[in-house]
Amino acid sequence: MTREYRDSRKAFRPEVGGVYENQGGGIFRCLKSGRDRSKMQNVRSGWTFQAHGVGIYADGRIDWDYSTGGVFAE
Repeated sequence: MTREYRDSRKAFRPEVGGVYENQGGGIFRCLKSGRDRSKMQNVRSGWTFQAHGVGIYADGRIDWDYSTGGVFAE
C-alpha cells in the first residue's frame, strides 16, 4: 500500500443500514453506529461483530482497527 493511499484514510462513522465494501475484501452492513465502534455484519456469511476505529478511504472502501465479539447471526 502506498503512503498516499494509506494517508487518505479518515475516521468514519458508518450509517445504520449502510452497506460498505471492506478495503481487504467483503461487503458489510452497519447494524448500529457509535462514536468509537460500530456493529457490522458480513452480508454473505452473517458474521456479526463490533468494529473499532472504522476508517474510510478516498475510494469509499472502509476498514477498522480491530474487531471484537464476533458471532454468526442466527
